[in-house]
Amino acid sequence: MELVLYSREACSLCNQMLAQLQPLLLSHQASIRVVDIAGDAELMRRFGLRIPVLLCDGEILCEGHLDTDLLAQSLGRHR
Repeated sequence: MELVLYSREACSLCNQMLAQLQPLLLSHQASIRVVDIAGDAELMRRFGLRIPVLLCDGEILCEGHLDTDLLAQSLGRHR
């Protein structure tokens, strides 16, 4: 399972989501790849106003704020 967080540097919502993700990732032995969209025109077009955007196995789980219930459900399916 791969979690990807699309974000930008100095984005307070992105930093908040990442901080909320850390304990959940540890408890489920999962990892996350953080992608800064600032250097990629296609990612800026796709996610620019929607960040942070969290994906699990390529599917969007949540945007803007972490949905802990949905994330826990997704992590539970991948055990």
